[in-house]
Amino acid sequence: MDTAPPSINGRQVSMPSADVRQLCQLQLNRLSEKLPLLDVWLVCWNQLESKRDMISSQGNHIASPQIRSYLESERWISGNLPFLELMSLSLESDNSQAYVCGLGKTNAHWDYLLLNTAEQISHFQRDLVKEYAELLQQYLTLYQENLRQRAKIQLLEQALQQADHQLRNPLALISLYAKNIELGAETETQRQQAGCIGKTVDTISTNLSGLLNCGKQVDLRREHYHLSTLWQDAIELLSPRIADKQLSILQTILQPEERPVVLVVDGWQVTQVFQNLLDNAIYFSPPGGTITIDWQVSPQGVLITVGDQGPGLGDMTPAELFDPFYSRRYGGTGLGLAIAKKIILDHQGSIDAETLLQGGAKFSIFLPCQS
Repeated sequence: MDTAPPSINGRQVSMPSADVRQLCQLQLNRLSEKLPLLDVWLVCWNQLESKRDMISSQGNHIASPQIRSYLESERWISGNLPFLELMSLSLESDNSQAYVCGLGKTNAHWDYLLLNTAEQISHFQRDLVKEYAELLQQYLTLYQENLRQRAKIQLLEQALQQADHQLRNPLALISLYAKNIELGAETETQRQQAGCIGKTVDTISTNLSGLLNCGKQVDLRREHYHLSTLWQDAIELLSPRIADKQLSILQTILQPEERPVVLVVDGWQVTQVFQNLLDNAIYFSPPGGTITIDWQVSPQGVLITVGDQGPGLGDMTPAELFDPFYSRRYGGTGLGLAIAKKIILDHQGSIDAETLLQGGAKFSIFLPCQS
C-alpha cells in the first residue's frame, strides 16, 4: 500500500474531515487503477448533517444508469453486511458484477465499500480489496470521530448562545437593584455589599461574550496572575456552600524557594475552571469532608490537583466526564466540565480525572508557566 494508515490505537489522530475525505478519494482512485472497475463507492453516514455521504473514484462512472440507480438506492441491504469481507450482489446483468464490503455502522446506518466490476474478481483481487477496505475503515473511524466532535461543539455553542440570551436580562435587573440598594443603604457594610454585587454583575456581563468563545485563542485576555490569588477568588465565591457542608479546604503547595506561581492566562476564564472543579468537589463531598487543592511547579509548568472524598467517577470514563450534556449531578447541564476543558486546552494545557484508590475523585490540570 502506498499510504500508511494513521494510528488510531491509543490516542486518536486529529485530522480535519476534508483531509480524511481526500485520503479516501486517493485510495479509491488507486484501487480503481488495479481492478477492472466500472465504478467504486465509499458510502458512510454523515451524523452531523443526518445524511448519506458518498465518495466515488475519479475517472470511471461508466456503469449503466440503471445499475447505478439500483446500487445507490440501497434496496439490496436486507440485513447485516459482511464486515471487511466481500459479498456478491445480484444485478441480473450479464455485463457486470457488484460486490459490497461492510465497514461498520454509524447511528444504525451502514458504512460500506461498493464495487461494480466488468468481470468477476479473483481471490487475489479479493485480498487486495480487503487491504484497501481495512485502510478505508480506519480512515472512516477518524472521519466519524471528527463529525462527532464537531456535533458536540455545535451543541455546546448552541447551549451557550441560549444561556447568553437567558442571562442578559436577569443580570441587568440584578445590576439595577444592586445600584438602588447601594444608594439607599443605611450602613457602610450594606453599601459595600451592594457595590460588590454590582461589580460582580458587571464582570459577568463583560466576560459573558468571552465565555461563548472560550475555545478561540483570539478571545483570551492574557495577563499575569498569581495562582494563589485565582484560587482564593474561587474559594471565596463558594465559601457559603463550603461552610454549609462544614467542609475543610486543605492546600499543599510544592514550589521551589516558596516563590509565588505566576501564570499568563485569562484570569476570569481560569477562575471559572477552578470554581467549576471546586463546585463539583463540594457537591460530591460528604458533610464534614476534606477537599484538597495542591499544585506543584516544574520547569515546564504547574500541575494543579483538586481531590475530594466523594464516590469517585464510578463507571464513567474521563472522556464521558468532559462530554457536553453528560452530567452525574441531579439537574446538572453537563456543560461545566466541557467548558472547563475547552478553556484549559485553549491555554495549551491539559485536564484529566481519575478515581483515587482511597476513594473520591481527583482532577488534574497542567498549565504552562509563561513569562
